[in-house]
Amino acid sequence: MQKNRLIPFIAASVLAFVGASLAVAAEKEKDRGAEIGKTAPEFSLPTADGKTVSLADFKGKTVVIEWFSPYCPYSGLSSDNSYWSTGRAKRTIDAIKEADASAVYLCINSTHDGYDGKDEKTNGKDSLAAIAGSPVPVLMDASGKVGHAYGAKKTPHVFIVDGAGAIAYMGAPVSEDGKRMYAAEAVKAIKAGKKPEPSETKAYGCGVKYAKKG
Repeated sequence: MQKNRLIPFIAASVLAFVGASLAVAAEKEKDRGAEIGKTAPEFSLPTADGKTVSLADFKGKTVVIEWFSPYCPYSGLSSDNSYWSTGRAKRTIDAIKEADASAVYLCINSTHDGYDGKDEKTNGKDSLAAIAGSPVPVLMDASGKVGHAYGAKKTPHVFIVDGAGAIAYMGAPVSEDGKRMYAAEAVKAIKAGKKPEPSETKAYGCGVKYAKKG
């Protein structure tokens, strides 16, 4: 009799364990981020000046998405390593536009604090427009939902979506020594109907300061 009573308990324990394992696996899968050749995660985010920008707005176009922070010395903060203040971003955007005039360049800030838009207007949108020579939208992802969906880890960290809506390149916008313009090379390859080589590189810079979960 005792053995018979143990069977339901064991079965329930096994089911609970399997259920927990599946939940963990699903969570890992959700946070794995974008993958080369797979459909890019959709998003709709506010800009510093109150507009809303969606990936769907640019259907059929190549979209370059850069994870950005005005506080990071490798990203928007002025330093010898800054992608923006050293002019590397402007050169990249100019080369992208030369390769494909219809290509779109967006910045996303997934930093969890200081996110009322004020700093974006002074350190983000306006300075980027001045440096790049044309407006570069800074989209606000305070919850970090979009950043996690893409798997953005650094600022800068670039993801390029081709006209079919698939991830064609992800990684650093340029090499650390500035000799390779990975993002511009990728856009040029996409425009020519080719696969970017490399299609993935290691991003470098500051870690994205996401809000803590829970």
